[in-house]
Amino acid sequence: MRIVQLCPYAMDRPGGVQRHVRDLSAWLNENGHETRIIAPPSPGQAPRQRGSVTEIGCARMIGVHGTGFEVSLAAPWAARRLAQELRDWGADLVHAHTPWTPALAGQMIRALRLPVVTTIHATLPEAEAPGLVDRYIRWSARRHLNRAARVVVPSPAPLPMLERLVPGLQAQVLPPAVDLNAHMAARTEATPQSCLFLGRLEPRKGLDVLLRAWPRVAAAIPGATLTLAGEGPMHDELRAIAGVTYAGRPSDAEAVQLMAQAEYFVAPAPYGESYGLVLAEAMAAGATPVAAANAGYSHVLRNRQELLAPPGDPDALADKLISLMSQDRGPQGRAPLKEAIPADVTLAAPDYVRLYTEVLSARP
Repeated sequence: MRIVQLCPYAMDRPGGVQRHVRDLSAWLNENGHETRIIAPPSPGQAPRQRGSVTEIGCARMIGVHGTGFEVSLAAPWAARRLAQELRDWGADLVHAHTPWTPALAGQMIRALRLPVVTTIHATLPEAEAPGLVDRYIRWSARRHLNRAARVVVPSPAPLPMLERLVPGLQAQVLPPAVDLNAHMAARTEATPQSCLFLGRLEPRKGLDVLLRAWPRVAAAIPGATLTLAGEGPMHDELRAIAGVTYAGRPSDAEAVQLMAQAEYFVAPAPYGESYGLVLAEAMAAGATPVAAANAGYSHVLRNRQELLAPPGDPDALADKLISLMSQDRGPQGRAPLKEAIPADVTLAAPDYVRLYTEVLSARP
């Protein structure tokens, strides 16, 4: 099969969707299929060919729902030309990831005129949410969902949202497919009482909750350390927090090492997480996740409820960290792998191949 992976976000910036697209595509290429990744360039950059990634159009970052939101657009002639190139290459199917993100995905889907598998990686705003952007996203979501041959979600978390948008919609639950080999290979003895936050430095990822919780943790657990890694609008606030180390925005390899060296991986995002790929990566590297009980994280840690804290509650997060860090974990205290394994590409990717095959087999 020849599959077009259509990503709405720049592939050279960190993100779970990008990791899924990249690692799934690599596995497909290694197992007898061919893929092309189509994505916008980073905001402010001109499009170019980056290895297996074809960039098109331009992108701009705007703020929506407390986080950075990428809006991308291609010139109509450029979308038509790339679509013709992909058809000449022999493209069979499009796998569109969160295609309601304005507006590149919609342009390419219309221009390609191929069967579409749609993966919903995020939770949309509530149906009554106000604002032009929210109305556009809901309109675009309904349009893409109704046109998709199959709809995939990484966990049951987005299903209530999808039922509101398109009553009766059937969606298949498939975990994201990522290569966890580097994380598992990096497992080492962790720095005792060390905590890591890795992600966007913004309230959307719960960093404000963690910073309010940390003084209690530091007072109760002598020697406790917190490392923050990433970039975002809360960067300047970090300078005022005593005893906190800021590691900047790490490369992929550096992120793996940070996870492997941390005893606890703190993920306090209050909402909007449909899976929690970063939790799987942290556990593969050996770090024990301590996460907010949003729908996506709760799915990944459904058998580890003792690691979840109520979203948006700094006192509850502090209590959870203090309780865990007060226990004598001993040399066997590294996180088990079984919660991370479902997302490993060697297990997850074959299900995508079966799905693609079913879609193409049903084509008239």
